[in-house]
Amino acid sequence: IFKGNSGIQYRSFEVPDQKWLIGGYQADLEAGDNYSGILYGERFRGILARRGEKTIIGDDSKPRLVGTVGDADVIQANIKKEDWNDYHIVARGFHFVHRINGVVTCESTDEDRKNRRAKGLLALQLHTGPPMTVQFRNIYLKKID
Repeated sequence: IFKGNSGIQYRSFEVPDQKWLIGGYQADLEAGDNYSGILYGERFRGILARRGEKTIIGDDSKPRLVGTVGDADVIQANIKKEDWNDYHIVARGFHFVHRINGVVTCESTDEDRKNRRAKGLLALQLHTGPPMTVQFRNIYLKKID
């Protein structure tokens, strides 16, 4: 990514009456140093796990920190700026793990029975705002039981 903010949305939904808007779980990727690797709920509960965090999302829709998967600054140092990164997302049941370049960036379990999503759309985000360049390649999907 060059400038800006992007992400890979999974188990997502179309936002009613809003063309090209998708909401749901999102694996963030950005040119800055704050959000790459987090689990974000786009139009869907906000930040669910920050970089380095292990969370459980309760029935109140709020994430609760239950541990860590590493130091956020060390994880950030592993993410290449303005270069290709390997982003690996595992969504098994309601347990989610994000990895960038082989390093776990966050982990979360969604126990919010009312709002969690078992299925949905896959989307590649180009965030609204100033011009930016976002590129994706070598996308692989694997269904796991």
